[in-house]
Amino acid sequence: MGDWGAALFEPRSVALVGASASPGKVGHVVLRNLLATYRGDVHPIHPTEPEILGRPCRASVGEVPGQVDLAVIVVPASATPAILEDCAAAGVRAAIIISGGFAEAGSDGRALQDRVAAIGGSAGIRLVGPNCFGIINVHAGLNASIGIGLPEAGGVSLFSQSGAYGMAAFSRSKDGEIGFAKVIAPGNTVDLDEVDVLRYFGEDDRTRVIAMLLESIRDGAAFVEAARAVTPHKPVIVLKTGRGESGRRAAASHTAALAGDAVVGAAALRQAGVRLVTDGLTLLDVAAALDRQPAPRGGRVAVVTNSGGTGVELADLLEGEGMTVPRLSAGLQARLREHLPAHASTENPVDLTVDWERFPTMYGETIRALLDSDEIDALIPVLLQRSALIPEVTERVIAEVAAGRERGSTIPVHVCWVGPQEAEVNRRRLLEAGIPCSPWAARAARTLSNARSSPARPVPPIGAPLAAPSGADRDGWLAPDQALRLVAEAGVPVVPWRIVETAARAIQAADLLGFPVVLKAIRPDLLHKTEAGAVRLGLANGAAVRTAARD
Repeated sequence: MGDWGAALFEPRSVALVGASASPGKVGHVVLRNLLATYRGDVHPIHPTEPEILGRPCRASVGEVPGQVDLAVIVVPASATPAILEDCAAAGVRAAIIISGGFAEAGSDGRALQDRVAAIGGSAGIRLVGPNCFGIINVHAGLNASIGIGLPEAGGVSLFSQSGAYGMAAFSRSKDGEIGFAKVIAPGNTVDLDEVDVLRYFGEDDRTRVIAMLLESIRDGAAFVEAARAVTPHKPVIVLKTGRGESGRRAAASHTAALAGDAVVGAAALRQAGVRLVTDGLTLLDVAAALDRQPAPRGGRVAVVTNSGGTGVELADLLEGEGMTVPRLSAGLQARLREHLPAHASTENPVDLTVDWERFPTMYGETIRALLDSDEIDALIPVLLQRSALIPEVTERVIAEVAAGRERGSTIPVHVCWVGPQEAEVNRRRLLEAGIPCSPWAARAARTLSNARSSPARPVPPIGAPLAAPSGADRDGWLAPDQALRLVAEAGVPVVPWRIVETAARAIQAADLLGFPVVLKAIRPDLLHKTEAGAVRLGLANGAAVRTAARD
């Protein structure tokens, strides 16, 4: 990694090349950002202006007295190579090129980008960009980006190949939803990429959770290796876009990148312990939840609610996400009944009924009993309407979660929040206390499910290469039985199979293998079986096999 991380995220001195006195210009926005909260030296660079926003200007980076650690470049693309050469002569260690007009703009821009990469590489300047949002280090007060203002501080560090997500992260943090340590959106990624930043975030003490939006992965093997090193001690959540054909096409036009095979990539990332999500809202929700609460160690969830209908809905949604809402033991139910009305349900979901005056006590004692038990891996209190409006309920939930942590409980608590606007102050208090609040049941279930631990799985050792098989036809195709045996000999699990020639033999084979079964037709000239209707799935009995075979 060298010292690029310190130069980029902890610089002592920053030069802004392209600083502007005009409020509508990017150079003005970035300069205001730097001057607002950054505690280091800021040097505006402008060829003619004597000063901007009260700061004296220099005509070039080379004229700045002392060492410049970081240069932020917002000049036109055509002027960037000369600026970077000036930075090289001045000993700058890192540069952010916010300007666009490079590879995303066509062949001429690609040539400019290649030239910029060559200058940075030969001078040892680590580059972010071009065509990028920039970077933010919230705890250092550094905003070297086009986003106005700093997000709220926290432990989530975000790497995004979409600059717009950098700005969206800011608005989410201002709602109290999430707190950030660092944000970087590298645009065209001419140098520093997702692998470099993943390794840096993995070693960064301020980063507790890593969230990444990736349109493409430049070096898949290196990324998986880096993820394997990070995920045992720090959660990594990834949203990989470009999973479909139209998404891959859009990713290429956006940052001039290529998106890889989605299925293979997802399998490799999961094997490396990465949590994969499918949308940006869930990416930020899960990251925020893991910054505030431990990860669920399993899938058993208790639901505590003042609305029976919402409890049932949430139980269905959790089971749809692969979790369970188990019936509580008789002993635990007896403990819960000590503080609940006779008509309350204690099985799970725990329905407190509508005895409003007793809500603080009922929520508090129920949460305490569940956090002390070994029957669940996660807890979701539903605060709906009346329970959301009562400040004493909020205070009791906060107190019981804190007390549970003091007693050694690591069961995560996520609130399912269905409260009116008048209860917003209570939601904010829960968030400030480190308790995630997911609006509505679907979001609560999705967030908790994706927050589950995803340990890296060992990679089997790579054996000697297999010899080229004999018996292939002139186009290189093997007979199905030969291909399946070859795959099994290589150590790849293969489902049980049989090759038969009649419908009667197919039924006999299905009985031996066990239902349901899949039936495929075999013919030398039949390569695309699915398209030809020659694959039948989910055949549940002999009659279904006979009908499919005759077809």
